[in-house]
Amino acid sequence: MSGDYGFDLLKDEKLDVLIRPHPLSFVKYYAASVYLLLLAIALNEVYQKYIRFNQALLDFLKNLTTIIPWVRVESLLLLLILWVVLVLSGLIIGVLWVSKMPLIYMVLIGVAGTILEIYFPEPPEILFLPKPLWILIISFIVGFLLVEAYRRGHRYFLTNYRIVTVKRFITREIREIMYDKIADIYINQGLLGRIFNYGTIIPVSESGFGLGEDAALASLSAAAPIGKKGVMGVSVGGKRGVSRPRAATYFSLYGVPNPRRIRGIIGERQLEFKEAPILRRIEDLLREEKKGKEKEGGYEGEGEKGDL
Repeated sequence: MSGDYGFDLLKDEKLDVLIRPHPLSFVKYYAASVYLLLLAIALNEVYQKYIRFNQALLDFLKNLTTIIPWVRVESLLLLLILWVVLVLSGLIIGVLWVSKMPLIYMVLIGVAGTILEIYFPEPPEILFLPKPLWILIISFIVGFLLVEAYRRGHRYFLTNYRIVTVKRFITREIREIMYDKIADIYINQGLLGRIFNYGTIIPVSESGFGLGEDAALASLSAAAPIGKKGVMGVSVGGKRGVSRPRAATYFSLYGVPNPRRIRGIIGERQLEFKEAPILRRIEDLLREEKKGKEKEGGYEGEGEKGDL
């Protein structure tokens, strides 16, 4: 059983619950894939209506650039627009997700579209769609399938000793935390989560694992010329931040169904671990008391035997 789950059970350890993320929990990743499809449709409209048949614009651009003579000017303009939109989209999504990966993915898509257009200029269109935009269509399909495979690669296990999160997608990553090492529990449910009853649970460890920081930075600078070649400047800045629970999807119980029930199971296990030392202490005291009585009984028996 433990081999199938990707981790080994400890002595006397039993699995309580196996959880998988709710299908809607990765909706923002699906939305990013759909965005690429909508972007392809929008850029195709711009290309067909405002670039392809705008002869005045094309003649103006021909007079300005001769970068790649074997590629049509309208294709170069479309590539430029595509790059601007992809980079801006990657930056905005990256800020919202607090991740650099969206920008990396967008740049890779732009590179693929550029290579396709520059090294394979003919035909300029495939099924009435410019070739660089086909990269967006392919990225939408591949991205949607990869997101689903990524979601299915997440498994969360609650045992009688610990919480284990496993992600198996290309690589394998495992996080485990004992119940008595949990310092705090954070639960987050968005609008869809409240409607469809799923949410994210982040167990924060005593070492602070599971905490991130939201920071705001402000700065003011000024410079003034000194003489003919010198410049003197001064800069003043400040930063304020606040710690808040934040963890990757595979380091938290991300998008689990019925989070209140899962939180209840975790809470019960935490209480058991807190009560266990007290119970063990009581058992030790009772055991010592029993041994003391047995010794006293033995001494009394020996005394009576000596009297006889």
